[in-house]
Amino acid sequence: MKELISNLVKQADIDEATALKVINVVKDFLDDKLPSPIDKQVVKVLEGIDGNQAEDALDSVKGLFGK
Repeated sequence: MKELISNLVKQADIDEATALKVINVVKDFLDDKLPSPIDKQVVKVLEGIDGNQAEDALDSVKGLFGK
């Protein structure tokens, strides 16, 4: 999650505490909206799996929404 927080801080020009809040809001939203097997994978990504796996998981999630 440190990598994601760092990216948010740099790219969105926000502080670390705000970045963590953003991540938690997104994590909770996706946990509520995604089917059970997928939501667990997304949560794992947001909690600290490396960047390449995060991109792969994000692409999978985008596919669910037709993007």
